Parts: sequence; structure tokens; C-alpha cells
Amino acid sequence: MFRRQIFYGITLILLVVIIFLLMRGRSAEKERRASQNFKIEKIASGPPSPVRAILPRDLEIVGAEVSWTRNPGEKDASVARHDISVRNTGEGSFAGLWLRMEYIDGKGRTVETRTHEIKETVPSGETLRVSGITIDGLPDAALDCRTAILSADLEGYKN
Repeated sequence: MFRRQIFYGITLILLVVIIFLLMRGRSAEKERRASQNFKIEKIASGPPSPVRAILPRDLEIVGAEVSWTRNPGEKDASVARHDISVRNTGEGSFAGLWLRMEYIDGKGRTVETRTHEIKETVPSGETLRVSGITIDGLPDAALDCRTAILSADLEGYKN
């Protein structure tokens, strides 16, 4: 009979320990999940930065002229001189325009692509004319140029 009491006592202690461990594990898991779901994010404030518009619809190229200087004795020595006019049809001012110049051959194939930054501002409703953009080291096969606006920074925008 004494052995039976010891057996039941030890069994009861083991059951209490198992239940305690299971409950502690469950509460620890709940705390871990709760801390993952409700993390507090601290956001530092700083000075406003310009907002870049990719392929801005408010800017359009209204004139793009190119003139060539060729050095026939040297390979890839052609120089293109660009005069470009950009109109702002939107309500905000743009600055820091990035242009893509795609040089094409006589068959319409692209032989070279270059980018160029214009650091001037295009106010709302006005046209900016930029002269004297010089791109050198172009292939002799380049006969014409297609110009597009890649991006521009909205001036005065505060986020």
C-alpha cells in the first residue's frame, strides 16, 4: 500500500510539472507573437528632400536639334551638339532633369544610348531652352538622335 501511495504521489507531481511546463511554453509563445506584431517603429524627422518623378507627364520635349562634328580618321570620334527645349505643362516646378539620348543609325537601330543631367529649373507653364549639350565619343554610324526625359525632381515639394 505504501508503494502505491508513492507511485500516485510521483505521478501527480509529474502531471503538475508537465502541465506547468505546457502553460509556461504557451504564454511565452503568445508573448513572442505579440511582440512581433506590435513593434514600435521610431521615425526620425529630417529636412525635406526632393521628390523624383520618373517619366514625368508634365514635361515634354518641344524641340530637339542635333548637329554633328565628325572626325573621319578616328573610330568612335563623332561629337553631337544638342539644343533642347523642354516645356512644363504642369502646376509645379521641375529641376534636375535627366535626359536619355538614343543615337540611331540610318536603319533606325540604336547604336548608342547616353544620359545627361540638366540642372536648371523649368517653372510651371514655361519652356526651358538648353543649348550646347555636347556628347562625344559616339560611333560614326550614329546619324540621328531621339531624346526623352527619364526623370525630374519636383522643386519645392514637401513630403
